[in-house]
Amino acid sequence: MMTTLLTVAPERDTTGAVPTVPVGRCMAERLCRAGEGVRVLAPPSEQEGWPPGADVVVGDVTRPERTPEAFVGIDRMFLAGAVPETAHSLVSLARRGGVRRIAVLSSHGPEFEIQWEPESWYWLAIEVVVERSGAEWTHIRPSPLMVQTLSRGFPRPGHSWVERIRDDEVIYDSHTAARVPFIDEDDLAAVAVAVLSGDGYAGRTMHVYGDPISSAEQLESIGAALGRPVRFEELSPEQARVRFRAEGMPEEDIDHTLSIGEEFLAEPMAPNPTVEQVLGRRPRSFAQWLADNAGAFR
Repeated sequence: MMTTLLTVAPERDTTGAVPTVPVGRCMAERLCRAGEGVRVLAPPSEQEGWPPGADVVVGDVTRPERTPEAFVGIDRMFLAGAVPETAHSLVSLARRGGVRRIAVLSSHGPEFEIQWEPESWYWLAIEVVVERSGAEWTHIRPSPLMVQTLSRGFPRPGHSWVERIRDDEVIYDSHTAARVPFIDEDDLAAVAVAVLSGDGYAGRTMHVYGDPISSAEQLESIGAALGRPVRFEELSPEQARVRFRAEGMPEEDIDHTLSIGEEFLAEPMAPNPTVEQVLGRRPRSFAQWLADNAGAFR
């Protein structure tokens, strides 16, 4: 029986990061149902909620030397939540423990980092460590996850759709027609399991996106799921800058948020084919995801 190690970490503010725990839980469910061995390296705050049969080790993916036992007797690894400073130590432990195949939960960051000096790399540094390890590797660069709409920092720090929708407050935002891809965390998990279990993915960098959707469409879908309209108001970029500044958002983050909105509005993204190519079906829609998660907004 093959054993897969899943590493997860608490949510961080690192640019481009997606939550690792929801993806890890979905992967563990899928692997356990398939009769595969599953080990999870998780922090103390994330010890509950794993499927029966998963071997959960308390530890810190950024301090792998503290839990060397987590890396013994594993064949495959889903590497999520690593940091450049200790990535080499972590991957070395995994290789000595028997790992021959690694899937990295990465980010869109390397596309920008490649223009920088190597000393400033983050995501790219982790990818390079894995590429040089001698293991079969695949980098998974996802779009934002649908579960991130439940975060207290969504769609920006200091803001929360969940709280405002629960309290029936107006949502204020700019570029609400800009369409951004969001992927169901279980779809991402299914792709990651396929990458680790199947052949033909070694040495590939895979962009795994859901279908593009605008914030206006998301809010309309949430309203439909709740049976009441969700109120939102479109702000001009100038109005948004004033409001975001009043919310305490740093000027650099305001510039980035507005520029991203303008970019997606000017150049809408086409649907990404990866999920369909790997799983043989279209990615789940935001409305389908809401069927399981709308209660969080009530």
